[in-house]
Amino acid sequence: MAALNMAALGGAGAGASGSMPMPPIDASKFPLPLPEWLVGNPLFTAGFGLGAMGAAMSLLSRGAAVAEVVFRRQVLMSLEIPSKDYAYQWVMQWMVANRIHGSRHLGVETTYSKDAAGRQTAAFDFIPSPGRHWVRWRGNFILVDRARETKTVDMSTGAPWETLTLTALSIRPNVFQDILAEAKQAALEREEGMTIIYQCYGHEWRPFGNPKRIRPFDSVVLDSGVSNHVFDDIQDFLQSHKWYLDRGIPYRRGYLLHGPPGCGKSSFVSALAGRLGYNICVLNLGDPSMTDDRLAHMLAVVPPRCLVLLEDVDFAVGQQTPADPSGPYAGVTRVSFSGLLNALDGVIATEERVVFMTTNHFHALPRALVRPGRVDLSIYIGLASRSQLKMMYLRFFPGQEDLSETFATVCEDEGLSMAELQGYFMFFKNKPEEAVANIKEWLDERRKVHEEQLQKLREAEAAKSGKAQFEHSWKMEACRRQC
Repeated sequence: MAALNMAALGGAGAGASGSMPMPPIDASKFPLPLPEWLVGNPLFTAGFGLGAMGAAMSLLSRGAAVAEVVFRRQVLMSLEIPSKDYAYQWVMQWMVANRIHGSRHLGVETTYSKDAAGRQTAAFDFIPSPGRHWVRWRGNFILVDRARETKTVDMSTGAPWETLTLTALSIRPNVFQDILAEAKQAALEREEGMTIIYQCYGHEWRPFGNPKRIRPFDSVVLDSGVSNHVFDDIQDFLQSHKWYLDRGIPYRRGYLLHGPPGCGKSSFVSALAGRLGYNICVLNLGDPSMTDDRLAHMLAVVPPRCLVLLEDVDFAVGQQTPADPSGPYAGVTRVSFSGLLNALDGVIATEERVVFMTTNHFHALPRALVRPGRVDLSIYIGLASRSQLKMMYLRFFPGQEDLSETFATVCEDEGLSMAELQGYFMFFKNKPEEAVANIKEWLDERRKVHEEQLQKLREAEAAKSGKAQFEHSWKMEACRRQC
């Protein structure tokens, strides 16, 4: 009865105001099917019901968002790999090798190489471009999201920072471990039989060029027993980690290879790394951007299974090089001798590393550098001895024992370096008899060139001495006149 009275009042009010009756509502326009009795209700049509439906839809939307978050946390799992991580390149190469990009939006990685003969080769590998991609691997659907920063770049290379995010269902919790293990194994197989040369760029180590084939250990001919002595020593060091720790001795080893240039110091380090299955990190102390702090940092972040090579270490022994007043390295104080000592065996020195140093001027090195703890084993690699002459000849001409004896007898007292011998043998690749027949003529020409160089050096020294003597006499005469 009350409802009828309210309806009557509503009708009377409407009549009194002279307004038109409300048009019928089309129920098909509602997002949800509604009964006829609700659609015809005047209160609902006045807006209360629509407001309630809006609130309900808002709650449903929030509930869906919460459900999505719960679903992502409980059902999905993600793996983020920054571009600075070793696994980043492994996974990218793994995706290329398995061809699982499954996208029409691709990026390209070009591998370009040029051999010694000048032949050029180029290979193109397609990888997922920045953005989202769906891939399938072993029955698993994986979302690959390659995000690239547009405002932040690597200051040493200029490349933008990137992050690779893999998302998959958590029904297989070990899927990411399997992917990383497979990518790592593939990367190690590509590097098997190769030696990677690292150089420092900015404050990190990066591969320099393509990996090199492992150099045979016996290809570097040193004096009798030297090669095996160094190899046995470093093998003993690598197997004595616990022994060092138990006695509180810093677990690091330093080697100094000294001798005339061209005798095989750097080549021996390369061959030794290949036999140990190690890579090489080359540090250039003459780099104008190399400071004491940067040197210590680079020695502290050496990649695993790497030998550190400091070539021409006598460069840091001389007087402190002043900072450049202008140019790209203005104000940069270059590496000092004290900085080198602290990096090798100071408070900031790190452990678990093997350092090889080379020099052509052993007598110029201070005692503080070659003491035990910084240089544990000093090896002289000098000019070719009789045994080296013979082994080098047999290296190029196997089986020629008689000719090797003749060759060694002729060259024994000539003071030849291994680089000179190798250069000579290159002219007689498959001609062992001609190599012996022409050696005397080659040695005569070599002596003549050396005499000319020595004469020029003497003349330069004499001119320098004469000038100094003249200046001294002129100063004495001027002083006498003044007195």
